[in-house]
Amino acid sequence: MIHGWASAGRSGRRVGGHEGARACAPILLLVLLAFGPAQARTEERAIAVDNVGADCGVHGTFVVGVPAKLAWEVLTDYDGLSRFVTSMHSSRLEEGDSGRRFVRQEAVAKVFFVRRRMRVLLEIQEDPLHRVGFRDVLGKDFRSYIGEWKLSDAPGGTRVEYQLVALPRAAAARVLCRGLLVGTAHDLLVQVRAEMLKRAAKAR
Repeated sequence: MIHGWASAGRSGRRVGGHEGARACAPILLLVLLAFGPAQARTEERAIAVDNVGADCGVHGTFVVGVPAKLAWEVLTDYDGLSRFVTSMHSSRLEEGDSGRRFVRQEAVAKVFFVRRRMRVLLEIQEDPLHRVGFRDVLGKDFRSYIGEWKLSDAPGGTRVEYQLVALPRAAAARVLCRGLLVGTAHDLLVQVRAEMLKRAAKAR
């Protein structure tokens, strides 16, 4: 499933077994509505984001004190992503033939004064409570766009991992991909983690 904007590369080594397409920044997507400034800084320190490969692949991870079931509910809230991911303008689940499922998304990535609007149609594959894999089949703004979310047990809660590799069509997007990648992926993970904690607090 998207949750970030990506670009540039040729071979993704760590994304769900897919080879081909190294990448840059995700949309699919740092306003923490449920937390004050001190809490926001704490949340940011809990996030680790790094580049994958020589170009612009991105990998991020965090541990959150919620059960895997709740974390899964947030990651698969495809129709609700725009409510808590600020870069996401729209996200809608669509059913295809033979049980195939797609998520149509539009988002904006920013670096300095540059804004890029990105559109994808993600075919998703779910391994409930463990993994959501996604790849763009629209091909409008990306030549390739492949990623995944993974959940695993961790001391005190659930470990969430995110990875995206992609190749944007626009030359300008490829030039800016590193700057877009790290910042946008970091914001996306901060917001997803905050939503998990917010829902956990409401469930108590």
